[in-house]
Amino acid sequence: MTKTTSKSSSKRAHVISRKDGWAIKKEGASRASKIYQNKDSAVKGSEKLRQKGHDVIVHKKDGTIQDWKKSKK
Repeated sequence: MTKTTSKSSSKRAHVISRKDGWAIKKEGASRASKIYQNKDSAVKGSEKLRQKGHDVIVHKKDGTIQDWKKSKK
C-alpha cells in the first residue's frame, strides 16, 4: 500500500506573538526559527518561507488567525 501525503499541508509556518516580540515557528518544531521586535518585520521575514513552499499563517495577538498566506510554489 502506498502512502500519499500532501507536501503543502505539512509545510506551514506561523507568525505568533510572544512576550519578547513576534516569532516565526514552523509546524512541528519545538522552537521558533526567528524572533522579531514587531509583527510587520516577522511577516516580511516569513516571505522567504513562502518562496520555499511553506504556507504562512499570521496570528493576531490573541492567537486567532488573521491571515493565511499560501505558498508561492
